[in-house]
Amino acid sequence: MTFESENINKKTSISKWKDTIQSNLSPEKLKINFIKYPVRTEKAFAAMFKRQQYTFDVDPRLTKSQIKKLFEDLFQVNIISINTHIPPRKKVRIGTVQGYRPRFKRVIFTLKKGQSIKFD
Repeated sequence: MTFESENINKKTSISKWKDTIQSNLSPEKLKINFIKYPVRTEKAFAAMFKRQQYTFDVDPRLTKSQIKKLFEDLFQVNIISINTHIPPRKKVRIGTVQGYRPRFKRVIFTLKKGQSIKFD
C-alpha cells in the first residue's frame, strides 16, 4: 500500500467512527440513559389513574430541576410537581457471594390535567 491509500483509509475510518459516535451519542439517546425504568406496582398504577402521577427510577445524580426538564423534553408534557426519594439498598445473595442492588432515585411527578405518558 502506498502512503496516499493509507491516508484515504484512515480518513474514511475516522469519518465512519465520527458518524457512529454522533449517531450513538445523540442528545435523545443520552437523555434516555438517565431514566432506568418506570415503577410498576399497584400503588403506582393507582396514582397514575387517580391523580396523573407517574413513578420512575432515575439516575441518583439528577436534581429535581434536571429531572423536570428531562421528562418535559422527552415526553412533551407539563409537570406540576416532583417528589423524589432514594429508597434503601437491598442486599442480594447469589450462592456465597453477597452484594447490593444498584442504587437509584425514585421520582413521582404530577402531570397537568388531561396529559399522559404513553408506554409502548
